[in-house]
Amino acid sequence: MAGVLGQTVAAPNDYAPHVLERIDRQVGRDGIKDPSENVSSGYDVWHCYELSWVLPDDTVTFTTGALIIPAESPFTVESKSLKLYLNSLNVHIFRDDEGAIACIEKDLSELTQSQVRLVRVDPGDLQAMSSKLDDDAVRVGDLEGTVAFRSTGFRSLCPVTGQPDWASLCIEVSTSHYDESSIIEAIESLRNHQGFHEQCVEDLYSRIENALNPSELHVVGFFQRRGGIDITPWRSSDQSTPRISRLFEQ
Repeated sequence: MAGVLGQTVAAPNDYAPHVLERIDRQVGRDGIKDPSENVSSGYDVWHCYELSWVLPDDTVTFTTGALIIPAESPFTVESKSLKLYLNSLNVHIFRDDEGAIACIEKDLSELTQSQVRLVRVDPGDLQAMSSKLDDDAVRVGDLEGTVAFRSTGFRSLCPVTGQPDWASLCIEVSTSHYDESSIIEAIESLRNHQGFHEQCVEDLYSRIENALNPSELHVVGFFQRRGGIDITPWRSSDQSTPRISRLFEQ
C-alpha cells in the first residue's frame, strides 16, 4: 500500500484534508475465505484523544472524541493519515467548536462515502465512557440468549509494517450454538495474519460463523491505542446502535 503508512512524514502546519487516505474495504474482504454476509453490518469507532483547534478569540480547544464510521461504507480511512489530518487542525481557526466538528465530519464522510459522526467527549468524562471487558456495556446482543467469550490476547500483524497489533475481544454467540474450542481455534488462526483492524475482526467473525452457524453472533475488537487513536470495530448479525464504549486499557 502506497501512502504515509510506514513513511516518515512531517505534521502539516495548516489545515490539510488532502493528506487523508482511504482504504477500499472490499480489498480486505476479498482476502477472507467464505466471508460472512454480515461483514458490513456494524461500525468502527475511532477514539481520538488528541483533538485540538483554535477559536477566533485565540482560545485553544483541546478535547477528545469518537469517530463513528459505518461498516457498510465503501472506504475507511488509513489511521496515520487521519492523525496527520487531525494535527493539521491544531492551528486552524474555526468559528466555534461546532464548526470544527462539522468540518471533520464532512471531510471524513466525503472520504469514506458514508455518513461519519464525531461525538465529542470532554477529557474529564473519559472514565464514564470506559468499561472493563466483563462489563455489560460491551455486550451487544440479548444477554439471556447469548454466551459471551472474552479474550485479552488477540494478536495480528500490520499489513504494511508487519508489526504486531493487540486487542481484547468480546464475542457473543447464541447459546445453543456456543462452542468455546471453535472460538479459540478461530482466534489463534489469525495470530500471524496481516490485516487492518477492521478486516481482522471481519475475518474472525466469518471464521466463527462458518464453524458454528449461530443464529446470533457479535464480535467486538478493542485494539490498543497508537498515535493518539484506537480503533474498535463492531460486527454484528443485526445492525445495532453505535456505541462509543472503550476499555480502560485502551
